[in-house]
Amino acid sequence: MTDSLMILGEVEAAKRLNLSPRSLQRLRLAGDGPPYVQLSERRIGYAVDALQAWVASRQRASTSAPILAKAGAA
Repeated sequence: MTDSLMILGEVEAAKRLNLSPRSLQRLRLAGDGPPYVQLSERRIGYAVDALQAWVASRQRASTSAPILAKAGAA
């Protein structure tokens, strides 16, 4: 199975991102996390490609690079 078709469960995705599952849930609820797939009424999944793209979008070259803005901040 190629990475583009691979879907990870919430726990596996959190491990891959070096986050706790609860941190990943908080990011999802705030709309700041990686895109997810609603697999069923109670099951969330994350495409490996989406996780990689989300990490890439958060890369910074230095600590003086602009910080990520909070949703709703003016």
